[in-house]
Amino acid sequence: MLCPKCKEKLTKFSTVYSCPNGHSFDIAKEGYANLLLANKKNSQFPGDNKEMVKARVDFLNKGYYEPLSDAVNSCVSDMGKRLINVLDAGCGVGYYSKHLKIFLKNQVNIIGIDISKFAVAKAAKSDKDSEYFVGSIFDLPIENKSQDVILNIFSPRSPDEFKRVLADDGIIIQVLPGKMHLYELKKALYGEDTYENEIEFSYDGFTLKDKRFVSSKICLDNEDLMSVFSMTPYLYKTKQEDIEKLKSIDKIELTIDFVIAIWGK
Repeated sequence: MLCPKCKEKLTKFSTVYSCPNGHSFDIAKEGYANLLLANKKNSQFPGDNKEMVKARVDFLNKGYYEPLSDAVNSCVSDMGKRLINVLDAGCGVGYYSKHLKIFLKNQVNIIGIDISKFAVAKAAKSDKDSEYFVGSIFDLPIENKSQDVILNIFSPRSPDEFKRVLADDGIIIQVLPGKMHLYELKKALYGEDTYENEIEFSYDGFTLKDKRFVSSKICLDNEDLMSVFSMTPYLYKTKQEDIEKLKSIDKIELTIDFVIAIWGK
């Protein structure tokens, strides 16, 4: 890790990260450090808020996205390296990092970075075997060419920074919604205006090495339906009358549909 102020190497002590120039960053009780400088924030609390974070934890902990987690684990395992440095860029609540660490144990070193303080606190509290930081993926406090894998799961792309920190033989594992992902949820909200997702296979400065597809059906009660809705961007662009439609649904079968794109330099 690098100091976000002067870019010198950070050293971890018992309760703090510090650099040779005397800049220090406290380790919170949950186990993470906040490396997001004030001038890099676009609001007081950027990223997912408490409501979205709670929804993610409630939903993901029930295992609905386990098929995707398993597929991501296989992509990393297929590299065949004895020790793999992994950056989870936009790690959220750390669900995929945690399961990757359990799957590969001592074969991986994982760093998780997210701009949401609330999400990183949850990630660090539930996964003591990885390192978590509040920070921006557009100004990564990471050394050049130090990462073998970058996980880019439902998070923004940062091609320039990813190219800088990724080893020459490293890969980006990007996860995108498939065409039919949560189609039934959208149909319940928007009726005839329902649309399929568009998939864009492009990543500036990188070459597509492989594509993998994960698709399944899940059956949700209303509590879990509202959780998955609350952890998506639909939460902020849906009218209240349409949200009430969801609240009236007792059970629903949803399609989960993911595309995994693997990119190399």
